[in-house]
Amino acid sequence: MLQFPIQSYQDNVIYTHDSEAWSYYRLQESTVGINEQEAENNLVNRLKRLATQLTVFEEVDYKIVPVPVNVDQRMRHLQSKYQGQYAEAGSYYAERAREILREEAQNIVEYRFFIGVKLKRREIDGKLITSFSSSFKSMNRYLQKLAGFEGQGVDELTASLFRESEEDAYTTLNHFLHAYRLKEKELRYLIRTQFVRGQSQPDGEGSVYSLTEGMLDPGKAGYLHIKQLDEESWCAFLPVSEFPIELSYTDWAYFFQSYSFPVEVHMRTIYKQKKQDENQTNKIKKRFRDQDAQLIEANEDDDSLINTGRELLHDLENQIKNQGKPLLRTHIHFVVYGSTREDVRKRARRLKMDFNDHHIELVQPLADQLLLFHQSLPASKIVAHDWEQVLTAESFAESLFSLTRKIGNTVGFYLGKNISHEGESLENSQSLVFYHPFLAHQGLPGSKYSSPHVTISGPTGMGKSYLLKDILMNAVFFGAKILMTDPKDEVEKKFKQALTPEMARQVPYFSDMIESFNYITLSSDISDAGKLDPLTFLEGEEATDAAVGVLEYLSELQSSERNIKTAIYKGVRHVVQQNRKPGLLNVVRYLQESEDQDVRNVGDLLYEIGRNGIAKLMFSEGDVEGISLDEQVNILQIQNLNLPEEGEKAVTRDEHVAVALMQPLAKFATKFARDDSVVKMTIFEEAWMLMNTGAGDRLINELVRTGRSLRSAVYIITQSTYEYNKPQIKENIGTKFAFKAKTTEEAGNIIEFLGMEDNKANRDMLKNLTEGQCIMEDMYGRTAKIQTDVLFDEWIQAFNTKDNDRDAVESEEAFI
Repeated sequence: MLQFPIQSYQDNVIYTHDSEAWSYYRLQESTVGINEQEAENNLVNRLKRLATQLTVFEEVDYKIVPVPVNVDQRMRHLQSKYQGQYAEAGSYYAERAREILREEAQNIVEYRFFIGVKLKRREIDGKLITSFSSSFKSMNRYLQKLAGFEGQGVDELTASLFRESEEDAYTTLNHFLHAYRLKEKELRYLIRTQFVRGQSQPDGEGSVYSLTEGMLDPGKAGYLHIKQLDEESWCAFLPVSEFPIELSYTDWAYFFQSYSFPVEVHMRTIYKQKKQDENQTNKIKKRFRDQDAQLIEANEDDDSLINTGRELLHDLENQIKNQGKPLLRTHIHFVVYGSTREDVRKRARRLKMDFNDHHIELVQPLADQLLLFHQSLPASKIVAHDWEQVLTAESFAESLFSLTRKIGNTVGFYLGKNISHEGESLENSQSLVFYHPFLAHQGLPGSKYSSPHVTISGPTGMGKSYLLKDILMNAVFFGAKILMTDPKDEVEKKFKQALTPEMARQVPYFSDMIESFNYITLSSDISDAGKLDPLTFLEGEEATDAAVGVLEYLSELQSSERNIKTAIYKGVRHVVQQNRKPGLLNVVRYLQESEDQDVRNVGDLLYEIGRNGIAKLMFSEGDVEGISLDEQVNILQIQNLNLPEEGEKAVTRDEHVAVALMQPLAKFATKFARDDSVVKMTIFEEAWMLMNTGAGDRLINELVRTGRSLRSAVYIITQSTYEYNKPQIKENIGTKFAFKAKTTEEAGNIIEFLGMEDNKANRDMLKNLTEGQCIMEDMYGRTAKIQTDVLFDEWIQAFNTKDNDRDAVESEEAFI
């Protein structure tokens, strides 16, 4: 009869009825970027070395446990962080998101990785051990309760016997993979989840005995039925019955993470003495000799597979004898489960078929399901002996144990789905991506970047603005104050186009939000003249530098025209010192009154520029009324701005003016970002134009360096990452989104910017991204291909930047 193995536990250590102890740890998930073979090889090497070093512990228990993503819990936590003017609207949208995702994400899980190590008992006085063992075994359940243990208590002597070995295990694991000791609540969860597979998740509370409640019925051949008071589920345990000779690049404990159903994995490795490993190789050699004899008797040619195996065995034999290389006697089984036996049948069939493609045979034993269930329990003994596989450390490492697909944040709003695996799409991916815009600067454990700044790059029409607006709308719920620069003058128009009377009735929260945003539209009208004059909203040296930068750029001065540059400097300084309310028109007049004809000519040119068209925004007498940013969301947009093509220098006068305007616009945004009284988000659309000017380049550098301390997240929206692919900038960017690369050169630049492996597969992938697809690098340095996904129809309409020409679309589709 099978006995539940756990007698008691304390902290992360389980004590069994056989006076043994096991310590359990959770591994921090490992990540490998897309098509990054070098990083994958590095993980394989670390796993191989770990498997070798754990030899001293005799037995190790590896578990991969799929933990359901609790959308309700995440959304409730998110709602608790909402504050300010739009908190109520945030709760409304969180509820809607919860309903949609609850329906779409029924089987969504995150994989967690656990390692249990069988501890070695410290040698102490023999009489004391005998006395301890006797009392340890004889103390019955009733006496434990009287003593207050209730199945959990452990005396100090017991704990002290294994403490040194536990320290050794913890140190060894952390040398190769980052691990932390399980808390008792996590240990209870690991135990209880075995008894509720496919049912409501446990909370990790209760005594050892309460964690094991449930009726287990192996009555249906090949299945195990688990019944609780109000729920039931079915399981199938599928042990590995055959491994191929070569396991390289099989990813045999990872590839199933893209499935639409959860898969659980249990791998037990047993180490024996060197002499026993040598005996094992001798047995295999004898088997090869027998096969050779059979081939000779049958007059058949040698089998190439047998020859390969013979070579590998010879090499292994040498390594065992000369290097002490261990053999891992492994017992590996996979678990699939579901609410009905038919669901489990289909899932088991899919798993067996896919493993067969990797030349790995899984079986579904008819009579041993209960034995395999017992063998899955933490600290249990091997009771199903029929499926032992002898592996090398290299073969075990090809499992890619600890590798995860996780990207983004654990808590945040829903952003889209991870579609990194071949054939994945928004429709079939089961890997949700969540994002929180205000976490990175808090320096969370394991994070690579501690910066809140973000870049969103890619060509027009691929989804940059769509993603940005999704982030913006969600960010306002956190109470963040936002300033967005909109040189294209399209945000208000697109937002309000979505506000149909029907939409306003159906979703009043959306209507109220859109109407309450502060749209600051600047035009060539005389009423807007001077509103971006740097001398009116900046002070001191900053005002002087900004004014000089604008005037020099508009003058298109050559390096040889130092006399004019000097005059501009003097003019700005004179006006700032002499005028109580200085403005750029005052400087222009100073230049027009110069005795130097060249300076007067430049003054006349600047006067004409500053009195005509959109350039009027930068020139004033110093008496303009400032732009108000009192609202929580402020969108600063400029009408009729003729921007040069991305990557091109300004050629026409209108393009020169447009680029010049970006400088005071950026300075205005910088002033906004410096207010550290509230969390802020400053968004630069078409930021590449800033980097085309020296002043703009300095501005971006300043903001990304100081933003964290100022509680300000800077969002840089640009068509190319080229200008930002510099260590002093990209190392200060916490999250990066890169949409399609138009050229191989641009793909290479994105790869370098994101720290990906530069290979043909990645370059081709970047060039073949479609609309809404991008590569994301998160605050932990993880990269993945994701598909952005907005859940609400009204948002989708408001974020769409394309003109709707339904007739043209229908005409095209008619002939497809």
